[in-house]
Amino acid sequence: MRDRTTRPWYLPEAGAPHLGHGALGFVSSVPHRPQRISEAISLSSMPVLIASKPMDLGFTAEEEVFREEVRTWLDRHLPAEWRNGGVGGYREDADEAMQRQWQQRLHEGGWLKLSWPRDLGGRGASPVMQAIYQEEMAKAGAPIILGRLGVSLLAPTLLVHGSAWQKEAYVERILGGDLVFCQGFSEPDAGSDLAGLRTRAERRDGHWVLDGQKTWSSGAHYADKSFLLARTDPAADAHKGISFFLVDMHQPGVEVRPIRQMTGGGEFCEIFLSGAVVEDRDLVGEPGAGWKIAMTVFGFERGGLAQAARFERAVAELATLARDRGAGSDPTVRQRVAQAQIEAHVFRLIGLRNLTKAQQGSAPGPEASMTKLYWSEMDKRLQETAVDVQGPYGALAPGSPFAVEDGRWQYGWMWAQAETIYAGSSEIQRNIIAERVLGLPRGR
Repeated sequence: MRDRTTRPWYLPEAGAPHLGHGALGFVSSVPHRPQRISEAISLSSMPVLIASKPMDLGFTAEEEVFREEVRTWLDRHLPAEWRNGGVGGYREDADEAMQRQWQQRLHEGGWLKLSWPRDLGGRGASPVMQAIYQEEMAKAGAPIILGRLGVSLLAPTLLVHGSAWQKEAYVERILGGDLVFCQGFSEPDAGSDLAGLRTRAERRDGHWVLDGQKTWSSGAHYADKSFLLARTDPAADAHKGISFFLVDMHQPGVEVRPIRQMTGGGEFCEIFLSGAVVEDRDLVGEPGAGWKIAMTVFGFERGGLAQAARFERAVAELATLARDRGAGSDPTVRQRVAQAQIEAHVFRLIGLRNLTKAQQGSAPGPEASMTKLYWSEMDKRLQETAVDVQGPYGALAPGSPFAVEDGRWQYGWMWAQAETIYAGSSEIQRNIIAERVLGLPRGR
């Protein structure tokens, strides 16, 4: 990306023209919010912040060449029948064989090592190039790969913390889709407070024995192994007595139970460990180093422009839906669709801002809470608009003979209800923003 100013957005002087009366309206869907900036705040009382140089939202020539390379490869290797729309979250009934085959194609094309150093077989791609790749995948409607957690989180973590044996035994098999991992971090009493986990690992007869329970583990019902955290030293401080293990999911001491959701799917699972055995070679790092390794895992959970591209695609599909259902001339519907378009565009600008920080080497901070809060609340409004446009047909689930577009919008609406809860609820995100971004005092 070309050099961009990191100074904040500026407000115009009182009475000066500005870009759209709804520029501040994206933060709420309350029907009677102010329609003009001047109705919401007194501009004459606000300081004028002038950027030191114009903001450049373009990409370099090299980055655009790379974007064209990704598009050309997708045109040649992504079949039309594998492409999907921008709506509906993750479909639990997705074809696992297709997802595995798509992962193999990406691996053969070198895309799964895009960000890896060149001496490890990667391309050493910058954060911007990685974001361009993810954005083009989303625009093309590329399917999710089956081993996404192992590829995006575990494999790069093993490059940092894994033993020579672990790198040799696992990394290439993870990338090629021959070995699928799930994640075992959250527990019934340790979700937001991960350091409160209770799963224990004890040293017995030359190996580790694990007992405990994990929950909300995506894909555990088809995973070959799990990377999970367990407490190895109950007497140590909460963050220091945790270790990082690679656990065989097919052994007798492991039971997986899918959690049936209101969407009808069972992608999330509970994992019950009752005497599960782990050999020393599957302990990553030293005993007690699990928290540090987990922080490395979280560092690879980096967002980019892919999510923004999916939302922009979803808004385009929403506009088509409104026209097809004869609601395109309704001024209220037009306003709601236009608002969704504005919000999706603002979200892309947020992504560009975050991308600029990553390009400059800044570590993700509490500002990530603003991103999570924004997109989760935005998606709920978008999905609600889509369901409302369909009238009573919007209540029909996938599989109903009268459901519009096989009920994918209704599925998306149900999925969106969870988005403001998982990965930190909107209430938690607002507290983080208030305390760590705005510096406000903690509530009593």
